[in-house]
Amino acid sequence: MKDKTFEMFETRAIDFYLSKSCNKSCHYCTAWTLEMRNLTVDMDFLSKTLKWLSPYVVRIQLLGGEPGLIKNLDEVVNEIKKHKNLIPTILSNSFVRKRYPHMLEDPNVLYQEHLVLDFHEDRIEKLGNYDFFEENDKNNYNIIIMTPNYFKYRENHDLSIIDHRNTKLKKFNSRSPNFEDLEQAPEFDRRICAAFPSVPVIDFELQRIRHCSKKVINGSRRYAVTEENIDKMMNYELFAFEEYCKKCFEPIDKRPEDRILEIASVGKVLI
Repeated sequence: MKDKTFEMFETRAIDFYLSKSCNKSCHYCTAWTLEMRNLTVDMDFLSKTLKWLSPYVVRIQLLGGEPGLIKNLDEVVNEIKKHKNLIPTILSNSFVRKRYPHMLEDPNVLYQEHLVLDFHEDRIEKLGNYDFFEENDKNNYNIIIMTPNYFKYRENHDLSIIDHRNTKLKKFNSRSPNFEDLEQAPEFDRRICAAFPSVPVIDFELQRIRHCSKKVINGSRRYAVTEENIDKMMNYELFAFEEYCKKCFEPIDKRPEDRILEIASVGKVLI
């Protein structure tokens, strides 16, 4: 597998919700429970799913829930690494850094840490007792959600410690109960998102494909995890424009022009 760079974020990604168990209860999270359940991944189910995904270049994003709670996380990551087209990515609230610190040293693992719950006038509310990552070549990244308080904090405090290539800034999202209504993205953009959401989910608790990670709690369309359905998903033929897509206020990232043309050529985008 070639060396990974920041450009990995530009590849297509699929979330693997290994378990919805979490040691935290972030108010804007899509899927969590404080009940400790399903903490050992079904390796037969994982192996089949990876085999069917392996023809495609995909970031496999391990989360949930909190992936650091998974008892066989090493085995899961090693299984992904057997496939040259699949990039193991971990999104953790820092619990992986505590329980599986060697993951951060593995050059073939993209480690993203959602360490900050929110910013306040005089402090940063963290989810773990760690410092931010400095710029590094180990594929370790800070994930910072730009909540309204992030901008207020930045006005009065120095945040140069995270102003580098190993920090990924994410727009504040509509899952928060405190979000302000924004103007919806054009319907065409939402139809493009519906054809391959950012990102679809493999739900390991249900062993189903979910259409939209933003609707896991309230219910998105589910599909059986089969080779046929995965091929359809990766070729923009599985998902459709759903009722919840019409109401979604989640900011939609600008898609590359060639991808817009590729998705539009399927035809389902405009149905």
